[in-house]
Amino acid sequence: MISESAYWKSDLLRQSFQLRKRVVQKRWPGGSFARCEQTIMVGFYMIRKLIEAKQLTDVVTGTCVPMRLYPSKGKTVTRLNNHKIDELYDLDAPEKQDLGLKELCHQFIHSYVFTLVFDENGSLSMIWIASDHQRAKALFEIEVKTVIGIFEKVGNDDVGSMRATFDASIGDYRIKNYPFIEPS
Repeated sequence: MISESAYWKSDLLRQSFQLRKRVVQKRWPGGSFARCEQTIMVGFYMIRKLIEAKQLTDVVTGTCVPMRLYPSKGKTVTRLNNHKIDELYDLDAPEKQDLGLKELCHQFIHSYVFTLVFDENGSLSMIWIASDHQRAKALFEIEVKTVIGIFEKVGNDDVGSMRATFDASIGDYRIKNYPFIEPS
């Protein structure tokens, strides 16, 4: 359980700052790849924990994230070929799809395919991701600037009030969190 979410949220803001630096980075030794992957993976794990601990407003928890989806070419994705993106997924047939924030977290936390994508200038621009359950169906593409925006949105989310209603069917409270509203 998360007892004080402010520390988690401030760490997410630091991670968004680290990702901003990675976007303009030109040299990518192995350690840089690993640190970038860790920053992203841990960030999404933190977001999922904040969602599950009811430490975010319903507005942020209900966020839908715009992504591209590339359908599978029908080949089996394995540990030995999961890096051969162009052989496994149809990169010429992108589809737009929105993914809920918690589902996006699952794609990263349970990633089977996790690839950093660079633009023609050598700048980090996208991430290709597919969870162990998703890998046979499609590959998701998310812009790094979108990930940075998510980390900042969650990091700056401030729960102002909460309403709890006991639900006997689940033996627990259903929680609704509302944003803090500055007095005018």
